[in-house]
Amino acid sequence: MKTILLKIKILLLFACYTATAQDYAKVDNLVKSYPNTYKTPAQLAERIAADFHREDERARAIFTWIAYNISFDESPAALGRKPVRYSYTTEAERLAKIAEIENDLAEETLRRKKSVCHGYSMVYALTARKLGMECEVVRGNAKSIPSDIGKPASPSNHAWNAVKINGEWKLLDVTWGAGGFTGRSKKFDFRFDDKYFFTEPELFFINHFPEDKKWLLTTKNERDYAVQPLYYDLGYQIVQPNEGVLKAKNEGLITFKVKGLKATDEVAYQFSSAPFSKKVEPKIFADTGEFDVLFDRTTRGILTIFVNKQSVVAYSVK
Repeated sequence: MKTILLKIKILLLFACYTATAQDYAKVDNLVKSYPNTYKTPAQLAERIAADFHREDERARAIFTWIAYNISFDESPAALGRKPVRYSYTTEAERLAKIAEIENDLAEETLRRKKSVCHGYSMVYALTARKLGMECEVVRGNAKSIPSDIGKPASPSNHAWNAVKINGEWKLLDVTWGAGGFTGRSKKFDFRFDDKYFFTEPELFFINHFPEDKKWLLTTKNERDYAVQPLYYDLGYQIVQPNEGVLKAKNEGLITFKVKGLKATDEVAYQFSSAPFSKKVEPKIFADTGEFDVLFDRTTRGILTIFVNKQSVVAYSVK
């Protein structure tokens, strides 16, 4: 009887931990009350260490604070956009110079409260390391605009992070988690998106391909990455068609299947060659919506699928 009770207690504790580990609302709410400026990663790490003890909560706290307080700098002269040149004579001197450059980038990003992906990822990495966690800045290719569809995974144009939590590497992109630019204003719009926090590798790779393939954390390869459509929202999974380049040789319908659609969602599509979008009414089967898109001989350019007036995925039509 004692053995059975002990097993039940262990199972209950594990169930509670699993549920709590996936719920970061308390972490987010507390972090949003933090000051919106810190001079150094060490200062931010000190505050986080005082409030959180689990590694995953600390990792989330760093992500949330940066995403709510650092904006993306679109200017050509933005901090972190150009590489810093340096010279050295010994390996020790090289490592010291790199550490100095990384620290300067992180502190200047905190001071200006804006940067590009290298600034975001460096603030994250140095703060995590101050908290005793292994963390790397991962450089690679990001698929972020329609012209990227069908292209190989080089050259590198982005940076993100891998952080080790309880012995397991996790992937995150705090730059994309912070928001983006809307319309033609070129003004950064803070839109917290935690789908880029601890994203499953099979999903993360859809728009991230690292220089060092060990950071894929999956068996996917360059071709798998190149053929993907352009995902704007990881909250939806495209079941069909799952390749980003569509060939419209003749007139006809192509069936789309999107996992995550609800009966109440407003779905539409638009070709870049067309002046208006067209609404569709998906048929919902369990958690997947199906609808048809009409192609004709003049159909070319970019096809974008919208859900509730937000871009979800794009294809190149040839």
